[in-house]
Amino acid sequence: MAVSHMSFYSEKLKMNTSINVILPEHPTEFGKILLLLHGLGEDENAWINQSRLTDYSSQTDITIIMPRVDRSYYTSQAGESQYFEYISDEVLQRCRAWFHLSSEREQTFIAGTSMGGFGALKTGLTHPDQFQGIFPMSAMPDIERKWRENPERDEWYQSLFGSPDKVRHSINDIAYLITQQSEQAPFIWQFCGDEDPFYDMNVTLNEQIEQQGLQHKIVQAAGGHEWRLWDDAIQQVLTIIEKASLR
Repeated sequence: MAVSHMSFYSEKLKMNTSINVILPEHPTEFGKILLLLHGLGEDENAWINQSRLTDYSSQTDITIIMPRVDRSYYTSQAGESQYFEYISDEVLQRCRAWFHLSSEREQTFIAGTSMGGFGALKTGLTHPDQFQGIFPMSAMPDIERKWRENPERDEWYQSLFGSPDKVRHSINDIAYLITQQSEQAPFIWQFCGDEDPFYDMNVTLNEQIEQQGLQHKIVQAAGGHEWRLWDDAIQQVLTIIEKASLR
């Protein structure tokens, strides 16, 4: 296993940025790809510094890509950095070229915690043809509700999303994206602590996914919004990806 720390100029962001990539010791043509997203206030180093991800991944054939998106909510702004296109397009294209990775949907997965869980759902459900599975962990899946509950974020959210009306029925509306999915949608593995501040949102998300009839599993754990839980969750995620069939 090797860990690559890379800095480069992003065409979508129009600035220099950084990613970390964990590479298998003995990669094969059947190796999987996991795009692993960070939460609010974190960066590309979060998973390496806060969990035992490098230990857990050392016996797998999974390439793990961890980009930096700052406080963007994985959202593009007109005339500014195109964070959504960066995550959903540029990062994977560049890493596939640099590391000779598969471009097959069946070998590609996306996961994230908190804001990163939102990003994973948003990206995976907007581009269901690109990902076999989505793994939101302690996700914040409801921008409109979060906006109502945190009016102090109004100016910041306006800069990202415009208005609550513009969120509705857009790619930032996870409930809407779920209704647009078919039987060929990525499977969704959802994880949340029972004392997490986003627990109720995740219960609602679970109900929405079930109503749409998508392939889905929800796992609940005792605890809150914390790395102790996510450290356990990422072990489960890697095991599921390793066992996922190449359909």
